[in-house]
Amino acid sequence: MGASDELRRELPLQTETCFFLLVSVLDIVLTNLLLRQGAIEANPIAAYFFYRWDFSGLVVFKMTVVAGVCVVAQWVARHNEATARRLLYVGIAIVGAVVVYSAGLYWRGSQGWWD
Repeated sequence: MGASDELRRELPLQTETCFFLLVSVLDIVLTNLLLRQGAIEANPIAAYFFYRWDFSGLVVFKMTVVAGVCVVAQWVARHNEATARRLLYVGIAIVGAVVVYSAGLYWRGSQGWWD
């Protein structure tokens, strides 16, 4: 197997990882929209990055966490793919719940509920 074949090989849990990345990016987009509406970041660690380095600091923090979860999931998958899959499913569920909650807040804010 050559180097080019190695690059074309699928990663374990590629689909699950892509879904985790998708909900994580949606979280960042909705966070941006909510902050522009005047909301505050509820996570104190993320808020520190936001108030210290503005939105770009918040994005770096959130994507660093996402990258860490993806790396850990790939490492765990080398030893136990089922456990790594569960780890990603839990991550998708948690971040997905935040996305649904944030979308609801954004919708309410856009309807003038905060006025």
